[in-house]
Amino acid sequence: MKKEIFVVIDGLDGSGKSEIIRMLHKYLFSKSKNYRILTTREPTNGRYGKQIRQMLRKEKYPESSSRKLVNLFVKDRAEHLKNTIEPFLKMSNKHELKIVLCDRYYYSTIAFQGAQGLSIKDMIQKNKQFRKPDVAFILNVEPSVALERIEYRQKEKFEQLEFMKKIRKNFLKLPKLLNDNIKIIDASKPLKRVFESIKKELDKMLG
Repeated sequence: MKKEIFVVIDGLDGSGKSEIIRMLHKYLFSKSKNYRILTTREPTNGRYGKQIRQMLRKEKYPESSSRKLVNLFVKDRAEHLKNTIEPFLKMSNKHELKIVLCDRYYYSTIAFQGAQGLSIKDMIQKNKQFRKPDVAFILNVEPSVALERIEYRQKEKFEQLEFMKKIRKNFLKLPKLLNDNIKIIDASKPLKRVFESIKKELDKMLG
């Protein structure tokens, strides 16, 4: 039996990622005392992640700062893996199964910066050094629905309808472009049903 599982939940803002991760954490925590769970996200709260968040809040044009953002995301991811994810997965306890639930990963960089006009092949190349998740769930939802779900909060630079349509197209291309275990999940349904779809897939992996 595996001693570690790295799970990524990714997709558009407004697709329900954060809520699904909360539900998964709660479910896995209650499922077994032998599961040790780390919930984490990108961009992180580290030095590069903070710069990214500031840029996303302050800048207005979705296409701006594409190369700078890619470099920051790659540095943030390297630090995230080195300082948080890998040390957690390497903690030794033969009775425990370690599970990482990560909100966003390199799938976002490929989809978002690809939508900014950068080469998707280049984005894949820049991220191929990083650990592959055991499974990645891409939450697929119409951008108009995603925007309705987040209308209560201040918008960031990428949260514009036409730009989000490009991002969504890129997310949907990923299973053909990457040799990763990617599952596209219909996230237009109520959250409970989205959660059930993902839970069913995870239960298969957990045995």
